Parts: sequence; structure tokens; C-alpha cells
Amino acid sequence: MPLSKLQNFIKNTEGKILYVNPNDINATDSIENQGNSLSQPFKTIQRALIESARFSYVRGNDNDLFDRTTILLFPGEHFVDNRPGFRIKDDGGVARAISPAGTESLAQDTLSLSLDSVFDLGVEDNMLYKFNSIKGGTILPRGTAIVGLDLRKTKIRPLYVPNPTDDGVPDTALIRLTGTCYFRDFTFFDGALSTEVYTDSEDFSTINKSAPTFSHHKLTCFGFADGVNVVEGTGLTDLDIYYSKLSNAFNEASGRNIDQKFPAQALGFSKSRVEWEIVGAFAADPIAISAIKSGDGVSPSTLITVDTNEPHELSVGTPIKIKGVTPADIISQHL
Repeated sequence: MPLSKLQNFIKNTEGKILYVNPNDINATDSIENQGNSLSQPFKTIQRALIESARFSYVRGNDNDLFDRTTILLFPGEHFVDNRPGFRIKDDGGVARAISPAGTESLAQDTLSLSLDSVFDLGVEDNMLYKFNSIKGGTILPRGTAIVGLDLRKTKIRPLYVPNPTDDGVPDTALIRLTGTCYFRDFTFFDGALSTEVYTDSEDFSTINKSAPTFSHHKLTCFGFADGVNVVEGTGLTDLDIYYSKLSNAFNEASGRNIDQKFPAQALGFSKSRVEWEIVGAFAADPIAISAIKSGDGVSPSTLITVDTNEPHELSVGTPIKIKGVTPADIISQHL
């Protein structure tokens, strides 16, 4: 079988499976690679997670795909640069990126992905950590699954372990979960003794790097990506920041431009309700309806339009109940 046909045979064009194998001679995190072929996997989990989010994007508002991608980890040591990521804010209609140390720059310059982007986790100013949660930890988005091929031999190690003796350095996590994500068959290990890890949440200089021979009690395996609490100075939650950064990362130079960018079109690539809400509500969450009509309001049709008094933040697949409409059977007939 010719190589081109073989590559097509083992490649999934929809991004339903992404491969990560740091030991594969053809593995690369280059922006040209989408990681969806066994013949050319990614080197790192973080690069795969960014691509998983990109595969979920559909132009338009509130219509991105969900529960789409599985990331398959091959046996080996998988390092995660879990340092706190950059923030982003709207500065008079211009997106500005803010480093953990507080340095501001144009998001289009700092976050844009191209052939020149540095994805090597051994480099302090690599691109991948910048998309982490602002609290530290790489984000597992959109119901993405991470599945290892061997529980004992598929090892995940941190590159950031908070200084346990400095009360000013907060706790953090390796991976930040979102709703309906899934993971199995890999093992977390301490930082590798053959490397030095970052120990400070803002200062990543050599003076704050150390061999990881100290307690890791301020580092957990999993945390949650916060889609509720607004980050001071941004007007956004941590999960909002994540997608806002990615919308500014995929430009023409990436070959897969996202033309709906924060802040001009912030809803084009944004969090989904199922990513941050509690599964199974504990109580009613009433949203008042200001108007409901069939068709155009004069000529009825199977299209029902419901206007709410405030943003409902519902997405496709969110279960709802409508009460107070008469006759009562209109809902069962048309929804």
C-alpha cells in the first residue's frame, strides 16, 4: 500500500482520536500537525488538549461541538508544564494577555500559534503553559477523554511543584477538569529527579527552580476549571479566559484560523454550560420568559422562539421544562 494511502487509512479527519507518543521518532507538536494520525502523533498532552478544543469549534454562537475527542496516550513519561497560565482582558476592544507576573502584551502577538511557536516544554517561555488555568494546571475541555494504553507504564509528571515552605505560593493541580470529561489507565508521579521543576507561581527564573526532592502536598492530580467566579481585572471566569485565549491563538499563521475572536465576538468560541455546571441540579433554576411564539407570531410553524428576560446560558442538549404556558399541550406539540 503506498504511504499516502496508508496515512489516510490511519488518520481520522474529524479529530475524534488524537495520539500522544513522546517516544515516536515522528512525533511533533508543530502547529502543522493535528495529532489525528498514528503516523505523526503529538509529543505532549498539552498540545493535544489545545487541538481537541480547536476541533470542537464551529463558526457561530453557542453551537460548538461537545464530547468529541479521545486523547490516546502511549506508554512513556509524559511531562506537563502545569504552571499558572496567562490571563486575558478586553482593553477598549483590544485583547491583551497578562502573564502570571502581571506583564501585559497584545494577545495577538503573545498567544498566536505559528510555525515559529516554541512548544518545547524544556524552554521556560514555551507556548503551551500560557493556555493553562490561571491557577495552574492544563485544562481538559469539552468532555475530552484521556486514555492511557498501560496503567503502570504511562506516567504523567509535573514541571511545576509549588514551594511547600512559602505560604505565598498557592496550591495547584496538574489537570483541570470540565463537565463530562473522562480519564483512565495512566499514573501520576512526582517530578522527575533528573530535571528541575518550577516552584513559584509568578517568578520562573532559575533561582526558583529546584530538583523535586521536597514535598508535593500543594499539588493535586485533578482540580476543576472554574466557569463561575470572575477573575479580578478581566470580567471573565477562568474557563472564559481559556477559550478567549484560544480564539486569539488560532490565526492565519496556524492554518486553522478562528475568525470569531475575543473580545469582538466573544461568544463565537466560548464555554458551554455543561462544562461548568453541577451534573444534576439540586434545585430549580427558573428563568423568566418574556415572549414565546410559534413561527413569526402570526403564521404558526414548527419553529418555536422563546425570549428570556436574561441570558439563559443554555446550550444544545440542556434539559429544560417550561411551565405557565396555556394551553399546556402546546409545548409537547412543538418542542
